[in-house]
Amino acid sequence: MIGRAEPTSAAPPEPIALHADDAVFVRAPEAMIYRRLTHIARWPSWWSGCAVEPLAASTPMSERWAVSLRCGWARQLRLVVRPHTFRHDLGMVLELRGDLVGRSEFWLEPTHGGTVVHQLLVATTPLPRPLRVLEHHRRAVRRGLWGLKDVLQLEARSSVGLQP
Repeated sequence: MIGRAEPTSAAPPEPIALHADDAVFVRAPEAMIYRRLTHIARWPSWWSGCAVEPLAASTPMSERWAVSLRCGWARQLRLVVRPHTFRHDLGMVLELRGDLVGRSEFWLEPTHGGTVVHQLLVATTPLPRPLRVLEHHRRAVRRGLWGLKDVLQLEARSSVGLQP
């Protein structure tokens, strides 16, 4: 007997967990780096391709930001970022919503006359091609970390009277 196949109600595919750890060494003290990282409104001053706008907060402690990261030709990652854990001079944790859903952390590791700035990501994405989204995010973050390095190393040298 030939019959028609019954439609199946397949569950949507499980989202792929995305993990990344990018880092850069900056010859500057962790306190100087911490001040720059935690001032989200000023990220575009050193992060090329980053745009930031404050969002209305329901309470004074629920600071939220709309962040757009340029990550390729005509490609943007749009995020809502909520900082929720600050570790004085050691980093901060951010909740992510939008094109990435999860958490991100900037972690500062003092070492050898400078600081290693780590950016950790654990998230999923509602967008198709999650590995491509991860690649775009990492490209944007590396651009930001290198911009931070350039600005702070120049500032650190100038602060002790050295020529840039």
